[in-house]
Amino acid sequence: MNINNNIFKKVSFWVVAVIVIVVGIVIAFGTNPINDYQYQFPLKTEDIEKVLAEQGIDMVIVDSNTIDDSINVPALNNVTINIATLRNDDNITFGISSQDRDNHKVLNLSWYLPKTLSSEQVNDFFYNELSKQFELAGIFYGNKKELDKELDKLLDYYLDEKNYNNSFFWNKRVGNDHLRVSKNNQTISMLIIPDEGYETYLNSRNEAWKNTAEIDNINIYNSTIVEMKESVKEDIPVENKSDIVSQHFVIKGQLKNIKENKKVPTALMNINSNYLMPNKDKYLSAKLVDNTGSVDVFLQMTSLKPNQLSMERNHNVVVFYNNNEPVYVVRFSTLN
Repeated sequence: MNINNNIFKKVSFWVVAVIVIVVGIVIAFGTNPINDYQYQFPLKTEDIEKVLAEQGIDMVIVDSNTIDDSINVPALNNVTINIATLRNDDNITFGISSQDRDNHKVLNLSWYLPKTLSSEQVNDFFYNELSKQFELAGIFYGNKKELDKELDKLLDYYLDEKNYNNSFFWNKRVGNDHLRVSKNNQTISMLIIPDEGYETYLNSRNEAWKNTAEIDNINIYNSTIVEMKESVKEDIPVENKSDIVSQHFVIKGQLKNIKENKKVPTALMNINSNYLMPNKDKYLSAKLVDNTGSVDVFLQMTSLKPNQLSMERNHNVVVFYNNNEPVYVVRFSTLN
């Protein structure tokens, strides 16, 4: 995708960041009508200001941009996106991106906490402010009761003493919508997208991953299960070098016997990697099958239903070692 330099000069940091997400998720929406929500998308500045005042959130809009097909990005044809940047007295930045595509809503919320904040300021934000700001998702998007319920679970998990200060990764199905929340370092991101556009979003993630791997000189092997197992045998790490993310594969196949698994290696729950998110909440396990064989795998949290997961897909598999034994983890899976 080529966007000329003049475009980047005209838009804020949040606009640039959100374009990357938006272009991937606006291509293939269906035509089911929007339910009768209180706020129509893209959100209006006055609606955002009204809700902030009602919720007692002390943030002000410092920038607002509207993106549409006038910037000559083909994937944005007939799409209008509003991106608002907000800030508070502690210089915490809050980005709200909202769009409507073929009568479907997509909402992206992002928070950035500057490194200059003291520990007290960071704790105050997470324990006192974030729950109020999470409620904005349900207010703006709709389905508030169910979204609030899932986001409350996330905060209960994260604010538990043993999980606080760690990264988190939360991927849940809420009715017809997919909720994805992640925290890494100073940034928190939330995406809510309907099922009709989720497969396209996964494909955009896949393309982004391939681009990142190329930049980082990481090889992603398009492989069969037999070839993957043979490659792993040749790459067993030396003694005392366990928990190493070693290889990345794409396997075209099906997931079978999908179920929750509480017996997950501690090394996987606490892994420190750019390619696997630590997750103490839940993992799925399954058998990955292709026409050459099968292998037992773990699945990172996913909002896809079992019948969607069991379709033939391209599975992004990461192999790491726990006590010199290979552990196969499916990061995400895309339709062919």
